Amino acid sequence: MNQNLEAIRMFVYSGISCVIGMWWGPYLIQLLNFLKFYKKSAKNTDITGKKLEVLKDFFEQTDQRVPRAGGLLIWITTLLVATFFWLLLKLSGEPSNPVAIFDFLNFVGRKQTVIPLATLVFGSIVGFVDDALSVSPSGGNYIAGGLRLRQRLTMVVICSLFIGWWFYYKIDFNSLVLPWIGSMGIGLYNIYVGIFIIPIITVTLLALYGSSMIDGLDGLSIGCMIPIFTCYAGIAFNQQKFELATLIMVIVGAMIAYLWYNLSPAKFYMGDTGMMGLLLCLGVIAFITNRIYVLPIAGIMLVLTEASVVIQVISKKLRHGKKVFNAAPLHHHLESIGWSRSQITTRFWLISILGSILAYFIALI
Repeated sequence: MNQNLEAIRMFVYSGISCVIGMWWGPYLIQLLNFLKFYKKSAKNTDITGKKLEVLKDFFEQTDQRVPRAGGLLIWITTLLVATFFWLLLKLSGEPSNPVAIFDFLNFVGRKQTVIPLATLVFGSIVGFVDDALSVSPSGGNYIAGGLRLRQRLTMVVICSLFIGWWFYYKIDFNSLVLPWIGSMGIGLYNIYVGIFIIPIITVTLLALYGSSMIDGLDGLSIGCMIPIFTCYAGIAFNQQKFELATLIMVIVGAMIAYLWYNLSPAKFYMGDTGMMGLLLCLGVIAFITNRIYVLPIAGIMLVLTEASVVIQVISKKLRHGKKVFNAAPLHHHLESIGWSRSQITTRFWLISILGSILAYFIALI
């Protein structure tokens, strides 16, 4: 199929996804408000149960009546678009002899898009359960609200192990493309890892989920995620993985629609139903394209956010409560030293865009 047609399909579908998301976004906002899908009190303790000091003021400034689970807009829109064109193909004729135009319109395929799409949906459903518990009168069974951290991590591990199994046994994925210094100099090499691809995928997806802490200010997380996904859409397209590139751009279109309603003042917050699904899906995409090595560059703000929390926790454990940052994650530390929320958000976006552009060109090289 002509690459120009593939590019047209990719961007048209992204536009369709964005329009659908923009259309039903207000109805979702009304529904979430009707269900009072927001936390009933401001957060005043951290995950250990200790009272917040610096962050307490920030959470009190946040409008507690803004509903969570806005991430529903992203994954449901993506699923609707994917299902619609898949059904067109299935209803168009015999499976062994599909109508060519409907075969082209469909982008759901076993090798490229089934696993990332299924991962997006699975992670989002688990995240929705967490959001639903966190807005319940009891606040769930976790001190910070929602599912216990151990329960969420268990679900991520189960999902990751299945993905690793699928990669190794179903699509024979057993090596990673990595920059390496070899006999021919510095270059990209296929490093055979065999069955160890399963724990590698598991650790990577766990690390990605840990970066969900970036979802803390209006528009912050999604504005950083859009460039990363767009970067991988370009990588997938360059590898002629057109179905995958189209799926990614459908997700991007839905994320743009979400951002429209999440800009300050936010009409809803992402919640785990957005972050868990998107981050796990992003990890799967990075492995399918075999360009996992550029993920820390494209996702530089994810890395810095997660690192700030890890450093803070280690410092408090080893230095008898002494902190490196005034507050963690990083965006709250910047807020504590006088940066406005709009400054933090736009600067995080800019760095994410630059990192994603750099990652894209490194992946091409």
